[in-house]
Amino acid sequence: MPLLQEKRSVTYAIVFGIWVEVFVYCVLHDQYLIRISPEHFTVYHPPLWGITDLTLLALAWAFRASIGPGLGLGLVALFLGRAGRRPKVAPTRMLKIVPWLLLATEAVGLAAGAWAWKTKQPLFPEDIYPDLTEPMLISQSIQLACYGTGLLVSLGFLAWIEKQRRKPEQAR
Repeated sequence: MPLLQEKRSVTYAIVFGIWVEVFVYCVLHDQYLIRISPEHFTVYHPPLWGITDLTLLALAWAFRASIGPGLGLGLVALFLGRAGRRPKVAPTRMLKIVPWLLLATEAVGLAAGAWAWKTKQPLFPEDIYPDLTEPMLISQSIQLACYGTGLLVSLGFLAWIEKQRRKPEQAR
């Protein structure tokens, strides 16, 4: 018996559905971040596809940045939620949780950025900031907080999926 016997529509709904949610989040996130510190994208990131327009550059980086985390989380969620004989977690249940994870991630990031703006100090060790200008302090604090929080909430999401599959059918 294969590890995953699933319709393609279910597989695509989970994997690409989660990726789309992450992509939309990244687009919104990068659109305001590039306006706080354009240098974050133009000086401290390598050129991307020859794009110079800030809006398009943020969009392109959002696309690039969402692929690994979005598709990776989608694939792991697919296998944890659907593989094997235990009761399966419905794609819609998974997809309804992800926006809340993204909202929590962004809230922590914004709090980190607000702290850096208010104190004019790096929130994290100075050596992980490319420079200590105020825009870079804010944008890098937001980014680092979002990366860490995104990892934690993703692990929590995967733990939630695993817990759902262990519940008796009538308790779900």
